[in-house]
Amino acid sequence: MEIDVNNSIPQNLSIKGWKDMPIRENHEPLIPLNDFAPKYITVKSQYFEQKIAGALEICYCREGLAKKLVEAAKYLPEGYKFLVWDVWRPTTVQHALFEKHKEELRSKNPDIEEALLLKKTERYVSVPSTDSDKPSPHLTGGAIDITIIDSKGNELQMGTEFDYFGERAKTDYYELYCSSENDLKFQKNRRLLYNLLTHFGFTNYPEEWWHYDYGNQFWASLTKRKAFYGGVLNI
Repeated sequence: MEIDVNNSIPQNLSIKGWKDMPIRENHEPLIPLNDFAPKYITVKSQYFEQKIAGALEICYCREGLAKKLVEAAKYLPEGYKFLVWDVWRPTTVQHALFEKHKEELRSKNPDIEEALLLKKTERYVSVPSTDSDKPSPHLTGGAIDITIIDSKGNELQMGTEFDYFGERAKTDYYELYCSSENDLKFQKNRRLLYNLLTHFGFTNYPEEWWHYDYGNQFWASLTKRKAFYGGVLNI
Protein backbone atom coordinates (compact mmCIF):
# COMPACT_ATOMS: atom_id res chain seq x y z
CA MET A 1 0.00 0.00 0.00
CA GLU A 2 1.26 3.43 -0.91
CA ILE A 3 0.38 6.57 1.03
CA ASP A 4 1.03 9.98 -0.47
CA VAL A 5 2.50 11.79 2.51
CA ASN A 6 2.95 14.96 0.45
CA ASN A 7 -0.76 15.66 0.07
CA SER A 8 -1.67 19.14 1.27
CA ILE A 9 -3.48 19.49 4.58
CA PRO A 10 -7.16 20.39 4.13
CA GLN A 11 -8.26 23.84 5.24
CA ASN A 12 -11.35 25.19 6.98
CA LEU A 13 -12.12 21.98 8.86
CA SER A 14 -14.38 22.58 11.84
CA ILE A 15 -15.37 20.55 14.90
CA LYS A 16 -18.23 22.89 15.75
CA GLY A 17 -20.92 21.04 17.68
CA TRP A 18 -18.61 18.25 18.82
CA LYS A 19 -20.05 18.21 22.33
CA ASP A 20 -23.43 17.16 20.92
CA MET A 21 -22.11 14.09 19.09
CA PRO A 22 -23.67 10.92 20.53
CA ILE A 23 -21.49 8.28 22.18
CA ARG A 24 -22.08 4.53 22.12
CA GLU A 25 -19.36 3.34 24.49
CA ASN A 26 -17.65 0.13 23.35
CA HIS A 27 -15.89 -0.46 26.71
CA GLU A 28 -12.53 -1.01 25.08
CA PRO A 29 -9.84 -1.04 27.77
CA LEU A 30 -7.15 1.50 28.43
CA ILE A 31 -3.70 -0.01 28.00
CA PRO A 32 -0.21 1.34 28.80
CA LEU A 33 1.43 2.66 25.65
CA ASN A 34 4.99 3.04 26.98
CA ASP A 35 6.10 -0.53 26.17
CA PHE A 36 3.36 -1.46 23.71
CA ALA A 37 5.51 -1.27 20.55
CA PRO A 38 8.94 0.26 21.28
CA LYS A 39 10.07 -0.34 17.70
CA TYR A 40 7.46 2.12 16.51
CA ILE A 41 6.46 4.30 19.48
CA THR A 42 8.36 6.27 22.12
CA VAL A 43 6.56 7.88 25.05
CA LYS A 44 7.61 11.03 26.85
CA SER A 45 4.87 12.11 29.24
CA GLN A 46 5.07 15.89 29.00
CA TYR A 47 2.82 16.79 31.90
CA PHE A 48 4.54 14.30 34.22
CA GLU A 49 7.87 15.93 33.33
CA GLN A 50 6.33 19.36 33.93
CA LYS A 51 5.14 18.10 37.35
CA ILE A 52 1.49 18.92 36.65
CA ALA A 53 -0.63 17.72 39.56
CA GLY A 54 -1.99 14.22 38.92
CA ALA A 55 0.01 13.57 35.73
CA LEU A 56 1.24 10.02 35.17
CA GLU A 57 4.56 8.82 33.78
CA ILE A 58 2.77 6.06 31.90
CA CYS A 59 0.59 7.09 28.96
CA TYR A 60 -2.61 5.06 28.76
CA CYS A 61 -4.79 4.88 25.66
CA ARG A 62 -7.57 2.81 24.19
CA GLU A 63 -6.39 -0.48 22.74
CA GLY A 64 -7.81 0.24 19.28
CA LEU A 65 -5.98 3.55 19.10
CA ALA A 66 -2.69 1.87 20.02
CA LYS A 67 -3.09 -0.73 17.28
CA LYS A 68 -3.89 1.92 14.66
CA LEU A 69 -0.87 3.92 15.75
CA VAL A 70 1.41 0.95 15.15
CA GLU A 71 -0.07 0.37 11.70
CA ALA A 72 0.58 4.00 10.79
CA ALA A 73 4.12 3.89 12.20
CA LYS A 74 5.06 1.07 9.85
CA TYR A 75 4.90 3.60 7.00
CA LEU A 76 7.28 6.08 8.59
CA PRO A 77 10.74 6.42 7.01
CA GLU A 78 13.23 3.77 8.10
CA GLY A 79 14.25 4.24 11.75
CA TYR A 80 11.63 6.91 12.46
CA LYS A 81 9.11 6.56 15.28
CA PHE A 82 6.11 8.31 16.73
CA LEU A 83 6.80 10.27 19.90
CA VAL A 84 3.75 10.44 22.17
CA TRP A 85 3.41 13.25 24.71
CA ASP A 86 -0.04 12.63 26.16
CA VAL A 87 -3.11 10.46 25.68
CA TRP A 88 -5.54 9.66 28.51
CA ARG A 89 -5.64 12.62 30.86
CA PRO A 90 -7.14 12.43 34.38
CA THR A 91 -9.61 15.15 35.31
CA THR A 92 -7.11 16.55 37.84
CA VAL A 93 -4.63 17.19 35.04
CA GLN A 94 -7.30 18.63 32.75
CA HIS A 95 -8.40 21.00 35.50
CA ALA A 96 -4.81 22.09 36.23
CA LEU A 97 -4.10 22.77 32.55
CA PHE A 98 -7.37 24.62 32.03
CA GLU A 99 -6.86 26.89 35.03
CA LYS A 100 -3.22 27.51 34.12
CA HIS A 101 -4.06 28.61 30.58
CA LYS A 102 -7.06 30.65 31.72
CA GLU A 103 -4.96 32.61 34.21
CA GLU A 104 -2.23 33.17 31.62
CA LEU A 105 -4.83 34.67 29.31
CA ARG A 106 -6.31 36.74 32.12
CA SER A 107 -2.90 38.18 32.99
CA LYS A 108 -2.49 39.34 29.37
CA ASN A 109 -6.07 40.64 29.18
CA PRO A 110 -6.97 41.87 32.69
CA ASP A 111 -10.20 43.56 31.55
CA ILE A 112 -11.54 40.60 29.57
CA GLU A 113 -15.12 39.46 30.26
CA GLU A 114 -15.41 36.04 31.88
CA ALA A 115 -17.46 34.51 29.05
CA LEU A 116 -14.90 35.56 26.44
CA LEU A 117 -12.06 34.40 28.68
CA LEU A 118 -13.60 30.93 28.91
CA LYS A 119 -14.13 30.81 25.14
CA LYS A 120 -10.51 31.74 24.46
CA THR A 121 -9.29 29.19 27.02
CA GLU A 122 -11.33 26.43 25.38
CA ARG A 123 -9.64 27.05 22.05
CA TYR A 124 -6.62 25.12 23.32
CA VAL A 125 -7.72 23.42 26.55
CA SER A 126 -11.13 21.77 26.92
CA VAL A 127 -13.29 22.36 29.97
CA PRO A 128 -12.64 19.65 32.58
CA SER A 129 -15.44 17.11 32.87
CA THR A 130 -16.30 14.19 35.11
CA ASP A 131 -19.29 13.22 32.94
CA SER A 132 -18.43 10.12 30.90
CA ASP A 133 -21.16 11.06 28.41
CA LYS A 134 -19.79 14.59 27.90
CA PRO A 135 -16.05 14.14 28.40
CA SER A 136 -13.14 16.34 27.53
CA PRO A 137 -11.38 14.62 24.59
CA HIS A 138 -8.33 13.37 26.48
CA LEU A 139 -10.52 11.83 29.20
CA THR A 140 -11.68 9.28 26.60
CA GLY A 141 -8.27 7.76 25.91
CA GLY A 142 -8.98 8.54 22.26
CA ALA A 143 -7.11 11.85 21.97
CA ILE A 144 -3.37 11.80 21.47
CA ASP A 145 -0.66 14.47 21.40
CA ILE A 146 2.01 13.22 19.07
CA THR A 147 4.95 14.01 16.80
CA ILE A 148 7.69 12.13 14.92
CA ILE A 149 11.33 11.49 15.78
CA ASP A 150 14.02 10.55 13.28
CA SER A 151 16.45 7.64 13.41
CA LYS A 152 18.71 9.62 15.77
CA GLY A 153 15.90 10.41 18.18
CA ASN A 154 15.53 14.03 17.11
CA GLU A 155 12.06 15.52 16.87
CA LEU A 156 11.09 16.60 13.38
CA GLN A 157 10.71 20.36 13.28
CA MET A 158 7.05 21.34 12.99
CA GLY A 159 7.28 25.13 13.26
CA THR A 160 6.25 25.40 16.91
CA GLU A 161 6.86 23.60 20.16
CA PHE A 162 4.25 21.33 21.72
CA ASP A 163 1.51 23.33 23.48
CA TYR A 164 2.34 26.51 21.60
CA PHE A 165 -0.89 28.48 21.79
CA GLY A 166 -1.02 30.77 18.76
CA GLU A 167 -1.85 30.92 15.05
CA ARG A 168 1.25 28.98 13.97
CA ALA A 169 -0.07 25.96 15.89
CA LYS A 170 -2.89 25.56 13.37
CA THR A 171 -2.25 22.38 11.44
CA ASP A 172 -2.71 24.05 8.04
CA TYR A 173 -0.69 27.19 8.90
CA TYR A 174 2.22 26.38 6.58
CA GLU A 175 -0.17 25.53 3.77
CA LEU A 176 -1.13 29.21 3.85
CA TYR A 177 2.12 30.89 4.90
CA CYS A 178 5.14 29.23 3.36
CA SER A 179 7.87 31.59 2.15
CA SER A 180 11.20 30.14 3.28
CA GLU A 181 13.18 26.89 3.30
CA ASN A 182 12.31 26.41 6.96
CA ASP A 183 8.62 26.93 6.23
CA LEU A 184 8.80 24.25 3.53
CA LYS A 185 10.42 21.87 6.00
CA PHE A 186 7.69 22.52 8.58
CA GLN A 187 5.04 22.02 5.92
CA LYS A 188 6.59 18.72 4.78
CA ASN A 189 6.86 17.37 8.32
CA ARG A 190 3.30 18.33 9.25
CA ARG A 191 2.05 16.69 6.05
CA LEU A 192 3.89 13.48 6.91
CA LEU A 193 2.27 13.32 10.34
CA TYR A 194 -1.16 14.33 9.06
CA ASN A 195 -1.33 12.05 6.04
CA LEU A 196 -0.14 8.95 7.86
CA LEU A 197 -2.48 9.32 10.81
CA THR A 198 -5.55 10.33 8.86
CA HIS A 199 -4.98 7.46 6.40
CA PHE A 200 -5.32 5.07 9.33
CA GLY A 201 -8.51 6.60 10.65
CA PHE A 202 -7.40 9.42 12.92
CA THR A 203 -8.69 12.97 12.68
CA ASN A 204 -6.82 16.13 13.61
CA TYR A 205 -7.88 19.02 15.82
CA PRO A 206 -7.31 21.91 13.37
CA GLU A 207 -6.02 24.34 16.02
CA GLU A 208 -3.14 22.05 17.08
CA TRP A 209 -0.84 20.22 14.68
CA TRP A 210 0.07 17.69 17.40
CA HIS A 211 -3.47 16.68 18.49
CA TYR A 212 -5.16 13.69 16.84
CA ASP A 213 -8.30 11.75 17.73
CA TYR A 214 -9.86 8.37 17.20
CA GLY A 215 -13.28 7.20 18.37
CA ASN A 216 -14.18 10.21 20.51
CA GLN A 217 -16.50 13.17 19.91
CA PHE A 218 -13.83 15.29 18.17
CA TRP A 219 -13.36 12.38 15.76
CA ALA A 220 -17.12 11.89 15.37
CA SER A 221 -17.69 15.54 14.48
CA LEU A 222 -15.31 15.27 11.51
CA THR A 223 -16.18 11.76 10.35
CA LYS A 224 -19.95 12.20 10.90
CA ARG A 225 -20.01 8.89 12.73
CA LYS A 226 -21.10 7.96 16.23
CA ALA A 227 -18.37 8.19 18.87
CA PHE A 228 -17.53 4.93 20.65
CA TYR A 229 -15.10 6.22 23.27
CA GLY A 230 -16.72 8.03 26.18
CA GLY A 231 -14.99 9.36 29.26
CA VAL A 232 -12.91 7.03 31.44
CA LEU A 233 -12.79 8.40 34.96
CA ASN A 234 -10.32 5.89 36.38
CA ILE A 235 -7.70 3.51 35.06
